[in-house]
Amino acid sequence: MKRGILTILVSIALFIFVSGEIFADTFPSKPINLWVAWGAGSGTDISQRAIANIASKALNQPILVSNVTGGGGTLVLGRLKTEKPDGYTIANTSSATLGRIPHLQPVPYNAQDPLKEFIPIMSYSYYLYGLAVKTDSPWKTFEEFIAYAKANPGKVRYSTSGVGTGQHLVMEYLAMKEKIKWTHVPFATSPQAVAAAMGGHVEATSQTPEWKEQVDAGNMRLLICWNDKRMPFYPNVPTLKEKGYDFAVQALILLYAPANTPKEVITTISKAFRRASEAEEVKEVLKRLSYPYDIKESDELIQIIKKDYDLNGKLFKELGIGIYKKD
Repeated sequence: MKRGILTILVSIALFIFVSGEIFADTFPSKPINLWVAWGAGSGTDISQRAIANIASKALNQPILVSNVTGGGGTLVLGRLKTEKPDGYTIANTSSATLGRIPHLQPVPYNAQDPLKEFIPIMSYSYYLYGLAVKTDSPWKTFEEFIAYAKANPGKVRYSTSGVGTGQHLVMEYLAMKEKIKWTHVPFATSPQAVAAAMGGHVEATSQTPEWKEQVDAGNMRLLICWNDKRMPFYPNVPTLKEKGYDFAVQALILLYAPANTPKEVITTISKAFRRASEAEEVKEVLKRLSYPYDIKESDELIQIIKKDYDLNGKLFKELGIGIYKKD
């Protein structure tokens, strides 16, 4: 009888101890590291820090934001894949890092099945892309710019925030399509790319909306939109498709976690970041940056990335660009 009671008491004590351990480890129980793939001061960096600041309050833990740049947003994933899949280290980069860039260049993760190493958590916007020049340049339209570049091989230099980015890819596509010889000048950050155009170091910048402030101030002219539909902030600027080219650039701004991160952890992070993205102060930041407010969850993102990966692979093979380029 005494032995039975002792067994029961030991079982109860063990249950309390184990339960205490479980509750103590309820996610999150310590600060979360968030790596942003773009430089400090870029639109992605600014928007992500604004969201993380509010999300940290919902999670009751600090979110430590740092910048891990390079490789067109891929280097951060090379580091992320080796992290413990517990939700305490996540990364912000674009959907293109899995859906497009593996077809363009070597990447520090599984290029044949990139979703094998990462889980998309959520996205809060997508990148707008466009070609901007100084207002005192001789080109008033996209057609004039292309005509000049074709007639003057090697005289046009353009800036972007990195090799393999969507804004770089579209210029490579145009160079191939129109037999243009121009020079790509990549920079570490988006503001640097725009500053190079403003300073006359390049003739144009193919970039995300870091040019917005200069365009709105009348210092720069937006010639074309690279997305598949017109920008909500600049509805009068035509798209490349409207100019007769069967090409568009699209990439979502999203968070990734390492593969095998528990579903409940993904859900917890997603809910906190979605709620933060819905805050009016964040929507104001997104509007100022020309980032459309657009929420997508993990399951939908997986399907979008799979589709992009297949379509881009087929397209790049047909064009003979990226890793499919023939010597």
